Amino acid sequence: MNKAKVYFYNNIKDYKTGFNKFLKIISDEMKPEDKTAIKIHFGAKNNDTHVNPKYLIDLPKYIKNPVFIESNCLYPGNRHRSDSHIKLALEHGFDFLEIDILDGELGRDYDEIDINTKNIKKAKISSGLKQYNNLIAISHFKGTPGHGFGGAIKNLAMGIASRAGKMDMHSGLAPKVNDEKCTACGDCVENCIADAITLNEFAFINQEKCIGCAFCISVCPERAIMAQFGKRRGKEFLETLIEYAYAVTKGRNWWYINAINNITETCDCMPYKQVPFMDDIGLVYSKDLIAIDQASIDLVVEKNNGVDPFKKPDVSTNYVLKYGEKLGLGTTEYELINID
Repeated sequence: MNKAKVYFYNNIKDYKTGFNKFLKIISDEMKPEDKTAIKIHFGAKNNDTHVNPKYLIDLPKYIKNPVFIESNCLYPGNRHRSDSHIKLALEHGFDFLEIDILDGELGRDYDEIDINTKNIKKAKISSGLKQYNNLIAISHFKGTPGHGFGGAIKNLAMGIASRAGKMDMHSGLAPKVNDEKCTACGDCVENCIADAITLNEFAFINQEKCIGCAFCISVCPERAIMAQFGKRRGKEFLETLIEYAYAVTKGRNWWYINAINNITETCDCMPYKQVPFMDDIGLVYSKDLIAIDQASIDLVVEKNNGVDPFKKPDVSTNYVLKYGEKLGLGTTEYELINID
């Protein structure tokens, strides 16, 4: 396989210019479309290390009819439903483009995509994705629990999977009810399309009947229903992440920009301010999903005196990327091209 091209902009004092340079490259490559989706993470409440929207203000100058896209998160909070999710995005300054939450108001809207991979046979992808063919992923590169680093791969896989898809990656199991929080209101029973929930002193979810749509999580007023996080661990979890990225990229044109700045130990889903653990590095751009995250890791390791800060006992950054390479998502071999 030929080496992928990864472009590197290292002027950390002028990220806006760097983004514009990359957007110009993308616009020259892109076939005209009515809309182009910009996959972004708006940051959790009180988080301020996500991609700064001020850097992206010139998007409409380069990209025809750009739209910010995102999907609702799995667990309760400000990004749990579309109305509060959009409200938070606007509060964080993402108010200059249309915002499209792809899985609907309650995170229920998804399509099953046949991928027939090792762990996932049908990926549950937010249904709004199908209206876009041209997509740009703008990702904040940082650490994250479970899979070590969060970059373009996570932005696509976890970011565009529906709530049911997110639960599929994390556990592959039905949600569970916290008996101490449950008030037996019955909202989950009324909204369960699989008839998998019964009600006595508290709600009970039949693990065999449950189809994994996770809608009960979104309708529970007491936040008493949660996914069984951590049931998929180590290599299996890493593989499902790549498999969902495979489903999201299938048949679509993607371009990738990683912002390697404000590098924190954990992800932008954390609802509090975080302190970066190392200095900024810059921006990278590529058409290759695997190469851009590989280059981002290599730049971090180089800056960090040869130490991979994302490596954990059960998490190998190398394994994640090699599995993605095996599925045909790109290559770990790349040429780094500096741009001024």
